[in-house]
Amino acid sequence: MQSGDSVAANRISLFGGFRIENETAGPLWLTGKRGPAIIAYLARCPGMAATRERLADLLWGDSDSEHSRNSLRQTLSVLRRDLSRVGVDLIHSRRELIDLGPDAVRVDVAEFEAGLSARSAQELERALANYTGPFLDGFYLGSNGFDDWAASERDRLLSRALESFERLARLVDEETGLALADRLLAMEPTREASYRLKIELLVACGQRDRAMRTYETCRSVLKKEFGVDVSPETRAFWQSLQSAPDKTSNMQPANGVPAGQRLGRPTISVADFINLTGKRGDDFFARGLVHDITTALSEVADYVVLSAPLPMDKNGPGEETKTLGMVRARYVLSGSIQRSGDGLRVNVQLVDAAGGHNVWAQKFDSQSKNTLELQDRIAQSVVLAVILELQLTNWKVRDKSPPGPPEVRRLVNEALMKYFEMTSDSLLVGMELAEKALAIAPENARAKRTLSIVISMGVAFGALPREHGQIEHALELAKAAVRAVPDDEIARCILSFALESSGRIDEAIAECQHAISLNPSYPSGHGDIAMLFALRGQVSEAVREANEAIRLGTHDVIDFWRHHSLVVALFAGGDDRRALEVARRVVRTKPGFVRGALYWAATASATGNNEEASRAIHHCLSQLPHLNLGNVCPGFLPRYVKDDHHSRFLEMLSRAGLPSS
Repeated sequence: MQSGDSVAANRISLFGGFRIENETAGPLWLTGKRGPAIIAYLARCPGMAATRERLADLLWGDSDSEHSRNSLRQTLSVLRRDLSRVGVDLIHSRRELIDLGPDAVRVDVAEFEAGLSARSAQELERALANYTGPFLDGFYLGSNGFDDWAASERDRLLSRALESFERLARLVDEETGLALADRLLAMEPTREASYRLKIELLVACGQRDRAMRTYETCRSVLKKEFGVDVSPETRAFWQSLQSAPDKTSNMQPANGVPAGQRLGRPTISVADFINLTGKRGDDFFARGLVHDITTALSEVADYVVLSAPLPMDKNGPGEETKTLGMVRARYVLSGSIQRSGDGLRVNVQLVDAAGGHNVWAQKFDSQSKNTLELQDRIAQSVVLAVILELQLTNWKVRDKSPPGPPEVRRLVNEALMKYFEMTSDSLLVGMELAEKALAIAPENARAKRTLSIVISMGVAFGALPREHGQIEHALELAKAAVRAVPDDEIARCILSFALESSGRIDEAIAECQHAISLNPSYPSGHGDIAMLFALRGQVSEAVREANEAIRLGTHDVIDFWRHHSLVVALFAGGDDRRALEVARRVVRTKPGFVRGALYWAATASATGNNEEASRAIHHCLSQLPHLNLGNVCPGFLPRYVKDDHHSRFLEMLSRAGLPSS
């Protein structure tokens, strides 16, 4: 290990390519690509350390164990020699572990991620200055294990950068915000939220003509790339701008709220909680609770959070509150605190300020003497409930299933949040939480419904084995939820998904049709029936329903699933080139979704992109090594009903390199 001064001088840059520099020696030139690949991977590992076995598999996965470990030893020897020539001691060995030493280097990605939680524009700008280009841009090793890992990190970090640049654009002046909006569109030209941001900033600057051209550009890009129109959110936003008076030109931010927050994302105002206990000590509890809720909600990129409600001037029934052209909080979260003996009750409600109606309300009772623990528990429950309720509001869905007691409600909400993360690990955690909720309230329909969908999605992601008992359990839970609340469109769609997993396509379609009849605006109903129509070979109906689901879903967390339905339909219809384009988008959005990656492989193979198809198969096998032509479909994937669609799908997977057994 070097001295403190020398240690601090080593910097690894992974954004925009690979670079390693020493303050004294300058840029360090390393032999080949595998040495830099080892440094890049270790720089992103916990503790900057990994086992020899992991490094050998990652970089030489096609070789046997003996050859891969020998290759690793040789590469490490060359790497140490290159570094020692300029007096840099960076690579350390501890038996089976290879590490950089967490204190040995600074890494741009670590500094980028550490600064994204910053509240001020200056701190956030410093963090984002590290993002100089895509992660390891242009750095391809030719090793599927390493290249797949790098691609996954590249997509994840791009997503975080996009969200954070958008947040920064709303914290700065309009001119700087517009420059950031243009940068966002350069980074991801099909991102609808970036167009909305640019439109709102242009309107805030009084440039309505440019805003109109930007709106039309957005429509044109989405039509060309995905065959869809702008989302209802963008259309409604544009219409509200068209009808609003032009008062934004040459305005300065009022009340300290940047102009970028005037329009666009839903705004939540967290009001001070009222202390009804008469005890001064509870004032501190109330303020702490408001602070915790505000902090947690502020970390959700979909909303702008105000720490206190702004003065309200109603412009008329059904309108959002405005003053001097500034859109006020769409939603107001408020609450009160009461005591009875040793018991404490906290009442919380979320009100739609535009419509004047309650969106959600809940009471929390506790005998806990530990106020910090109680504060954390209530804040966590409130934030989970608010996020989920506003998601349902966005879908124009009202949850009709009884929530159950507070602890059940909290566990179900946590399970749903894990479900919406949609990774193999999060789905397993979600299943455990839903099982706990059901153990407390065995007849609770919401808990049954949640456990059913988490099991079905766990099977779809490969997190759970596709066993008959598992699928039947999900099906029985969904049936019980529908029996308990027959007019619950959410439960109907969950039952449909369980039926699809069982191969009962016609029954699944009937449930989706029932859900859509209950709520024609529910995007999951249209997305799920699109998949079912695609499997049954009704291509035009499937494409129509998939596009409707994408339009209604406004690019939410399960948007990738609706695009996957479109891929399944396009492949069945022989539109392989467009299917490949959409499949690439699905995999970029959700790299861990192996079903999507299998269709990426099939569509790449069908269009003659053989190298890409092979890469897609390696991506699948790196996550689910047991997959082969004998168990992939039916088995891991639902089968096309028509034999010619099914045979063609398997043929393309075979050409892509999926093993026969």
